[in-house]
Amino acid sequence: MKALSRQIKRFHDQEDGLVMTEFLIMIPLLIWTFLALFVYWDAFRTINQAQKATYSISDLVSRQSDLNTTFINGTQTVAEYLMGGDSSVKIRITSVKFVALSNEMRVIFSRSPGNRMAQLTTADMNTPAMRARIPLMANQDSVVIVETEIGHKPAFAVGIPNHYFDNFVVTRPRYNLQVCLNGVACPSIM
Repeated sequence: MKALSRQIKRFHDQEDGLVMTEFLIMIPLLIWTFLALFVYWDAFRTINQAQKATYSISDLVSRQSDLNTTFINGTQTVAEYLMGGDSSVKIRITSVKFVALSNEMRVIFSRSPGNRMAQLTTADMNTPAMRARIPLMANQDSVVIVETEIGHKPAFAVGIPNHYFDNFVVTRPRYNLQVCLNGVACPSIM
């Protein structure tokens, strides 16, 4: 009996291999944590780049008076460049005018390079969801709306699924009362 209790006490006091056991228990958690930090950092980097690209394109468009399809298609190239060559970028540029008499937003034009996104109509602009996204405007005031969708596929499956990050930026024209598209009738300025 004494021999057995002595062996149990010796086994209890022995600490050889304890560090290795703890390491083997913790290494999967450490690897998962490192991968998760990498994936989340990459997702936030993509969100930040997408927002900056959208604001840059919105500012570029708001400084124009008349656009043409070549200019609009060029915004796709600019967005892809700003996103580091990501070709999953989708853009839609819409110019809208508010008419107080009918209390509606009227689409001057809506275009997407390569028709990657559907064009918005006046009916689309006057839905409650869309009206809630646009700030209050004075009669005959106009704005340019730039929307982007950027696809993001995480490198590892640690909690973020494949996703599109959407951006919606509303900007008043900088130097003109409205931004028009060549070949599309532009409403008169009152």
